[in-house]
Amino acid sequence: MSMRILERIREETAAQHERIEQNPYAKAAFDQTLNIDQYRSYLAKFYGFIKPAEEQLMAEGAVNHLGLDLEIRTKSNLLEEDLIHLGMTPDEIAQLPLCSRLPELSSQARILGYLYVIEGSTLGGQVITKQLMKFLPLSPESGLRYFYAYGQETKPRWIEIREALLNAAEDPDEIIDSAKETFRLLDAWIRE
Repeated sequence: MSMRILERIREETAAQHERIEQNPYAKAAFDQTLNIDQYRSYLAKFYGFIKPAEEQLMAEGAVNHLGLDLEIRTKSNLLEEDLIHLGMTPDEIAQLPLCSRLPELSSQARILGYLYVIEGSTLGGQVITKQLMKFLPLSPESGLRYFYAYGQETKPRWIEIREALLNAAEDPDEIIDSAKETFRLLDAWIRE
């Protein structure tokens, strides 16, 4: 695949990307009106989407052929650490609602579309980390593990995703459709 896939996926998901950045939690973070309880709710929403999606992703055989180490890319464990830091018990976390309307991850193309969204969010997570540290008693080690995710490794990990997209022999339309679906379903879950 050529560089065109990167241009297309960015252009064709721009509206969905912009919409998810306008959810009430994200807006409150940038307006500096988000409080700790709301932040915990925001993380719980991400957990409710990412945990079942990761379980589905790890169960799919297609993921083994992408050349990506998905073990280091799991985020539900980081969300659990943040939620515990914010006062939740493991039992409370286990009782959090889980999203049942997940993106379909039945092919390598669909998995790549999903990863484009979730891994791409680690770039924005660096900005969110800095923003939240301005007004909430949090740090990358304490309460911001999810948004800080890879820390100094964020750019190299994103480059690996870009390379996987460029090297994919998959249908670019299916990759883009999956990315759009992931954005749409995640946004709907957060706003629910």
